Amino acid sequence: MALCLVTLLAYSNSFHNGFVLDSHAIILNDTRIREANAQNIGQIFEHTYWWPTTEVGLYRPATTLSYLFNYDLLGNGQTPDGYHWINYLLHSFNVLLVYALALRLLRKFWPAVFTAALWAVHPVLTESVTNIIGRADLLAAMTTLSGLLLYLKSADAAGWRRWAWLAGLMAVTTIGVFSKESAVAILGVVVLYEIAFWSGRERLQGLALGCGAIAIPMAAMLLQRARVLAASAPAEFSFVDNPLQGASFLKARMTAIAVGAKYLWLLLWPAKLSADYSYSQIPMASGTWHDWMAWLAMAAVLAATAILFRVNRVCFFFGAFALVALAPVANLLFLTGTIMAERFLYLPAIGFAACSVMAFYAVSERTHVRLLAPIALALIVAALGVRTWERNFDWKDDLSLAVASVRTSPNSFKTHLGLGISLADSDPTHANISEVIEQTDQSVAILNSLPDSLNVPSVYARAGANYRIKGDRLMQRAADGRTAAPAESKRAYQKSLEILTRGVEIDRVNDEIYRQRKLAHGTPADQIAPAGVAVLYTDLATTQLRLGNNKEAYDAAVHARILNPEVADSYLLMAQALAPRGRKEEAALALVEGVLVSGSRNLLTPLSVLYKYGVDPEGCGIKQTESGPLLNNLCGTVHKEICTGSAELMGLYHRSLRPEFEADMRSKAMEQFSCTPDELKER
Repeated sequence: MALCLVTLLAYSNSFHNGFVLDSHAIILNDTRIREANAQNIGQIFEHTYWWPTTEVGLYRPATTLSYLFNYDLLGNGQTPDGYHWINYLLHSFNVLLVYALALRLLRKFWPAVFTAALWAVHPVLTESVTNIIGRADLLAAMTTLSGLLLYLKSADAAGWRRWAWLAGLMAVTTIGVFSKESAVAILGVVVLYEIAFWSGRERLQGLALGCGAIAIPMAAMLLQRARVLAASAPAEFSFVDNPLQGASFLKARMTAIAVGAKYLWLLLWPAKLSADYSYSQIPMASGTWHDWMAWLAMAAVLAATAILFRVNRVCFFFGAFALVALAPVANLLFLTGTIMAERFLYLPAIGFAACSVMAFYAVSERTHVRLLAPIALALIVAALGVRTWERNFDWKDDLSLAVASVRTSPNSFKTHLGLGISLADSDPTHANISEVIEQTDQSVAILNSLPDSLNVPSVYARAGANYRIKGDRLMQRAADGRTAAPAESKRAYQKSLEILTRGVEIDRVNDEIYRQRKLAHGTPADQIAPAGVAVLYTDLATTQLRLGNNKEAYDAAVHARILNPEVADSYLLMAQALAPRGRKEEAALALVEGVLVSGSRNLLTPLSVLYKYGVDPEGCGIKQTESGPLLNNLCGTVHKEICTGSAELMGLYHRSLRPEFEADMRSKAMEQFSCTPDELKER
């Protein structure tokens, strides 16, 4: 109860924090967790973690099921408090598991209590506990801790009791490996325990059975994960998230070792914490004195751990435990999606806490000052608890976290981008556009040194859009009601065009790299769908319209439509670029296509204007209903546009390799709008 209370005090100010960072996509935008039914549960197991937002090669259905439990069964919906309480309960349960493990190995009450307490309130754990989607780390850690304890019970038991403990081990391993990939560390931890405390060949049978109980759910996860990933779009890992992907094997590993030293420093002195370490916050290893200090520090840790094998097996186990737990995400065995993240320390911090407590008690015994260790540890736990409580404020919302991240990771392009986005979202009037531009400019400045093949076009889309917004705010309204663009506004539009054009260059290079990669894997050229950042081209089209470049605006909008046909803005921009050039019928057709594909009624307003000025001579194109205006399929002009637009959209879906959407469009056109096969022939 005391350990749970200490944990509660440290996190007491986090329960009203909002959804931040990836929580928006993983929880708020995931339709699978809205209702607990067979269809949604099936989709959770049939799709990846980030679906339907994107694909990043992660498969964590158990974690997604826990969000479903919050969202629907507990009725939390889009209110964050309940999610935070579940995270707290999971973390508290893990704290008790740490206490149970420490008590079994240390065999002393107070050292076990302090080990659990120090770990419970360590500030580096906030990314896993205070951040709602850190739940994957909580569930994976639960597997490793409870799995080890269950294994020890099975190894000590016989008969049916052994099989019962093994069944429990298999069950928690299943939950863990389907919650987060790093839960596979349980196998290494079990083997490590036997290495540290080997008591004879009679343990071999228990070890074999334990490893078998772990291997079965692990194999099932790997098979299911491979099946799901094979049916999903290929995951793309960005260089800017993990710059080690662009380094040589040796340089990447030497940098990863240096990152290990950074982790160690965060455990020792968690004063400066950050939610992001993207390019170029972590410099590549180049043999500087900082690198040598980091390498020597890690060499000392490894040497000390090896020496402890002969001096103190318990301390050796906890030290090696930290290394084994970190191994799956350390970028040493294989490269992961990020170069460094504090959430990776959730489980390794247990080993650090245990070794620290043992060190204090060893000093206390050597100096014969019995109260030295408990007093010092109590003060450290209190200090860490205060720092955790303070850190929770940073996780209040996206803006507070972005401000804190820029302060501690000023060289990361993503922290400046995040702050720019958060500032923009905080003021819908865009009165703070200068501050927003300052941050996105810094993000672009960091990325500009990269070659196009490693750069990120979406950042340029955001930066270019901000300058367009600035230009819009500088527009002046004349006495006759017309707007005029002063010189400063035009300069902002030109700057927007410059940045967006650079983004397009980067996007085209990335698209070609994607095509070449697919071709190298044997994919036929006609089976490679177009790739790119659609919003980049809608932003470019909008800016071109501001500058009066209607043809260029139309071309950009058409490309945006190819990349993402469901975005209504593309069709509106096409119409706005066509109408001033006297191509009103084509503009109307573009708007009708937008209505068909997106269902947006906002497009009916500009469409009604085109109909009024000659496109719809019968004046019957739009009908008013109780639910609002609708296209009138009984009107000859509209029926023709619907069938022609459906045919064009079917062709678009065909070229983008989306046959299910093509079939749906054909079915809708024939059944709902009575289009004939001849009318639906591709033009």
